[in-house]
Amino acid sequence: MKNKLEFIIVQFNATVGDIEGNATRIIDIISKNRSLNTTKIFVFPELALCGYSPEDLLYRQDFENSINTYMNKIVNFIENNEYLIFGAPRYCDKTGRIFNSAYTINGKNILNIYDKQALPNYGVFDEKRYFSKGSKNFILDVCGNKLCILVCEDAWSYESLKSDNMKNIDFLISINASPFEIEKDKKRKNYFKNLTKKNNINLIYLNTVGGQDEIVFDGSSFLANREGVIMHSLKSFSEEIFNFSVENKEFIKGSVPNIVGNINNNSLTYEAIKLGTKDYISKSNLNGVLIGLSGGIDSALTLAIAAEIFDKKNIEAILMPSVYTSDLSIQLAKEQCNILDINYSIISIEDINNEINNTLEDKFKGLSKDITEENIQARARGLILMAISNKTGKVLLTTGNKSELAVGYSTLYGDMCGSFAPLKDLYKTEVFTLAKEEANRGKISIPEAVIERLPTAELSKDQYDIDTLPPYSVLDEILINFIENKKSLDEICELGFEKSLVSSVINMVIRNEYKRRQYAPGVKIRSESFGRDRRFPIVSKFKY
Repeated sequence: MKNKLEFIIVQFNATVGDIEGNATRIIDIISKNRSLNTTKIFVFPELALCGYSPEDLLYRQDFENSINTYMNKIVNFIENNEYLIFGAPRYCDKTGRIFNSAYTINGKNILNIYDKQALPNYGVFDEKRYFSKGSKNFILDVCGNKLCILVCEDAWSYESLKSDNMKNIDFLISINASPFEIEKDKKRKNYFKNLTKKNNINLIYLNTVGGQDEIVFDGSSFLANREGVIMHSLKSFSEEIFNFSVENKEFIKGSVPNIVGNINNNSLTYEAIKLGTKDYISKSNLNGVLIGLSGGIDSALTLAIAAEIFDKKNIEAILMPSVYTSDLSIQLAKEQCNILDINYSIISIEDINNEINNTLEDKFKGLSKDITEENIQARARGLILMAISNKTGKVLLTTGNKSELAVGYSTLYGDMCGSFAPLKDLYKTEVFTLAKEEANRGKISIPEAVIERLPTAELSKDQYDIDTLPPYSVLDEILINFIENKKSLDEICELGFEKSLVSSVINMVIRNEYKRRQYAPGVKIRSESFGRDRRFPIVSKFKY
């Protein structure tokens, strides 16, 4: 029929800066899915041509030249019965402005360019630094179906939706680069279910997927009808090409299978960490991973994650015992490597530790032993791991968690060494939870004794984390309220915590900002992750 058309939406994993590679993949996907007898609309996400976000690459002339070159190649590839909607930067030669735009291409011509109107400037977003604000909505009429095209934040903005011509549209097409956060998918779907029902429109919500630095995009694209019903959800954390048809201004029944994802938050978090870690390594063209394995829960979970996403022959574990390392720690670390079939080496730090202490003996004469000697051990391990990383080309994964990073329970240039931190945004209690759920899913990748034992740094005799910190169940609740919920000292005390304890924890967070600035990037899973989300001064006398 005349008003029937076919959509192909592509949940696309673009690589930032690989304009040629992204363009080649876009063309290849269209080529493999095109048809001469059917009107097809191909839809790709926000900034699909260059990846999100290119940041200051946008200011380079060679970057602009590459955008223009491959834009022309894509335009010249699109046939008369094909429409392509996708995201790319638009450079305005007359004003020097740059726009975050959605291009609509048909029959080897640019039919329209829609410029994003609502530019987010919070959390990890700083689009106002790079882009100018658009001002006009765009309605595309294809086979009697009126399609409104918006870019990400636009669909959340009243300004973008309030014009009179929005009242007459049949389908809202929202192309997005929306990062994963815990509970965010539920928030998205609830918002758009209300939006579609309120405005009597069908929705095509297309999100990008993949990791970029600390950000990971979950995809989780979906379709919603005029009644506010989610009709279909695409896979989370996976590329997917989905084909469906519309007719008489509605989704055709049968072309849209009723598949709605229902995955718990912990599973989504685990998948986010896997994809973020995988893409950081693969998109950097790096050669395998290296992990310092202690027999503790953090390094054990990091190894389990690595074993799921990388070829095991490209993973190496290093055990570095000291005089304080228990036989149990060595046993559990070896056991996990054997379970996962991971190559490991044992390198004692005793000689290097003794050599450093002997070298400093005169300098430290008359001074009692303290945390300095403990840190020397951690830094000896860091030295060994970084040397192996340099020599082999394997990326050192840092194994610390958010609880430790928050209060500074880590050694600068020691266990903080590394290029990427998979667990960076996980509190210690969440590390245990994910490890237990991993076991419950039947993946025996972490020995049970690792999960059950008391956390310890083993940098001194009979040392346990609880000797220095509150129990993690208590510590994490205080940290979550202070960091994530932004509560004051008094507000946290009202929850039943002693003031001296809360004050001590807050002070640890404040004075260790300098450490966090020197920490490796890691997967962001919440809105107050340490990095671009949460920006606090190192030096400040503000009273919390």
